[in-house]
Amino acid sequence: MNHYQFLGMGLLGVCLAAGCAGKGERINLNVPVASGAGEKAVAMSSATVAIQPFEDDRTDRSHLGTRLHLWGGESHFSLSNVTLGEATAEAFADYLKGKGWNATVVKGNGTAGADMIITGKLIDVGVDAKSGIGQTALYAKSRMAVQVQNYADGSQVHETLTSTGTSQVFWFDPEDAQELLNELYNKNFEKFLADTKLDGTILKLR
Repeated sequence: MNHYQFLGMGLLGVCLAAGCAGKGERINLNVPVASGAGEKAVAMSSATVAIQPFEDDRTDRSHLGTRLHLWGGESHFSLSNVTLGEATAEAFADYLKGKGWNATVVKGNGTAGADMIITGKLIDVGVDAKSGIGQTALYAKSRMAVQVQNYADGSQVHETLTSTGTSQVFWFDPEDAQELLNELYNKNFEKFLADTKLDGTILKLR
């Protein structure tokens, strides 16, 4: 085998490692999973929390980000069979339940009887990946505005949650994008809990 054959095989290997997918391919991501989701937690309050699907105010709602391939072309990250607003509400509810909150996702008039209602807007959420020789760099962002309406006294809590993150991998896998996006969601939820406190059935800023 001569030098050019070795070179050709090497370039093929790099191409496969970088994922030379065709332009327009869709890469499905799962609904963001909150850390600790599914774990049993000791109830910290009897307050009932109704979370409505978040409004999607992103400039581009057609996908969750773009992966640029080494040899040209691009793929788009997206959620399958669910909207990002619904996915975010579910992830938030799972996170709060994992912390001992009595939280559920509701739609329409299903908030009746809840001690507080959480609504939100997605301002800028997504993950981008750019493949180079022997590496793929990922960048993710998560910015959302959250509003809490307390039923007992009519008070409200407003907070904007923002986080960004980067990652670099050799072998790209959609799970890399998934994990980075999940990490940012959990950082935002952690900040929400750190900045607020429950006083009976009323949520207040610390």
